[in-house]
Amino acid sequence: MKSKPPLPLVIIAIIYLAYLAGLLATGFTAVVAVRFALSALLFFFLFRGSRTAGNILAVLSAMSAIVLLVAAVATFWTAATGAVLFTIIAGLLVAFAAYLVFSPAVRAFQDTAGRAPAP
Repeated sequence: MKSKPPLPLVIIAIIYLAYLAGLLATGFTAVVAVRFALSALLFFFLFRGSRTAGNILAVLSAMSAIVLLVAAVATFWTAATGAVLFTIIAGLLVAFAAYLVFSPAVRAFQDTAGRAPAP
């Protein structure tokens, strides 16, 4: 029996990669291209059951949230709307990192997918 990833994880991956693709479509930058490629690679291995890929993705998401919170504080007086948006995105990234680390469904998927026989 093939193990399927939890639905919230699939939805988060689709939304996050679509967000990065939208950033690339509106204005290509090398930083966003590397983020997109690295995120896609990590999600690929995460969906194959890699606990290491999940932990790396969680750490990178938490670090991105910290950077966004610093940017929100720095830009609050000049662009309050942008600061609020940065804070919301940072909160979503922290929630995603916590989901990857603490979700029993993700851990169960990683345990079963990691032991699945090769096709």
